[in-house]
Amino acid sequence: VRRPFCPPPPSSSSSTETMPLTKKEHQDEAMRLLRQSSMFHACSEETLRRIASEMDLQRFEKGETLLEQGWPQTKAFFIADGQIRRERVVNDQSHQVVDMFGNTDPDKFGNRKIAIGALHVLHSEPAFANAKCHSAGYMYTLEATVLKRLLCDGAFSQEVVQSLAVEVRRQANQVRWLMRTPLLEQRPKKTNVISVGIAAAIESFYRSGLNAAMNARLSGHWGKLFPNMHIQCPARILYINGFKGLRQYLDSQVKPEEYSSPNLVRLGLSFTPGIVMTPLSSVLEASNAGHMNPEPITSRWMRGTMWRMVREVIFGIGLNQMSDYWEERIPTTMIESEALRTAAGSMVAGVIAGYLSHIPHNLSTLKLMTPSKSYGQHLQALVAQSESRIPTSLSPATRKAVATGAALLFPRAVVIRTAQIVGSFIILNGTINGLKYAELPTSIPTAF
Repeated sequence: VRRPFCPPPPSSSSSTETMPLTKKEHQDEAMRLLRQSSMFHACSEETLRRIASEMDLQRFEKGETLLEQGWPQTKAFFIADGQIRRERVVNDQSHQVVDMFGNTDPDKFGNRKIAIGALHVLHSEPAFANAKCHSAGYMYTLEATVLKRLLCDGAFSQEVVQSLAVEVRRQANQVRWLMRTPLLEQRPKKTNVISVGIAAAIESFYRSGLNAAMNARLSGHWGKLFPNMHIQCPARILYINGFKGLRQYLDSQVKPEEYSSPNLVRLGLSFTPGIVMTPLSSVLEASNAGHMNPEPITSRWMRGTMWRMVREVIFGIGLNQMSDYWEERIPTTMIESEALRTAAGSMVAGVIAGYLSHIPHNLSTLKLMTPSKSYGQHLQALVAQSESRIPTSLSPATRKAVATGAALLFPRAVVIRTAQIVGSFIILNGTINGLKYAELPTSIPTAF
């Protein structure tokens, strides 16, 4: 029977020599390195001295291989000087595991990557990756047999467990994407009426200009960019405060887990701000449509209410729960700044909400501008506009089907609408979060 090949451990093939740490300065240096390792950083001075006294000093040369992937890890290495790179072979391709070990810049906690194999050495598990020296240097080594013996001491093992527990907590706090609050279970952030009002006042001009461009794209007629701002601005302030304030008020008053169908209750809570704010939204929309609908604004605001309510529900979930949902899922390794994380989460939510709300927006806007036509007639007009872009070589039935799909999946002015929602979310959430630390007098009730 042919036996499988078992490679020898690194110690049997290494040309390096080791020597025990008899000098106090060597032990002190080994202790400083142990303090930077995940396994021993919370250990007492006495425990670190005890470990260091049983470690060996080992020198290495440039180009030397300390470990081969898969070899038994019989020693833990703590690099004092020099640089070592780790590479792992996957599917016959070599990949760098992390940055260089040894002489590197410290991380945010002031530590360098100096420990190799400490988490594999206890049971001499196979080495995770190759370790190759990129410069000459020296390190301190800890034998697996020594670590096993030391861990038999109860006090010693408790300090090691504490070190590892602290490290797990620290890494969990760093890895924000481990937070996975479901969309409908997102809790509101604390906001202030004044900060929300400032954000809404700024955003009202942005929204009005983009709304005018979108209406022109749908109707073919340009109106004023900022019409009736004496109505739009205060209405927008009440409107955004309504979305933020209602969310916080309902969160403080309604506990979905107390009901038999908590997810249904959460869905209703997420819909409520959009439904309640629909009349104010109608006033805002009517302010932009005077050039197409000559009715007085007191009558004009009621046109297109049904589909506008659908749009407002999507807008509300996007502005509130969805923005927080995506902000939570952006890794801190990608974006650390709170302001940039808020902007990125708002951008992703804006793209999704802008796309999903576009057909309801188009139908409600067309009904507002031309109330004499039914929703069905307006939808047919959108399909007809898309049909003009479909090749005439297709059969009439196929051309109609493709045009219908294009009108629904790639609706007219979708880029303008999405840009409007993305910008609105970033301006609103960014300004509100930026002012949350300001000492403003009036606060919306919150659950916190």
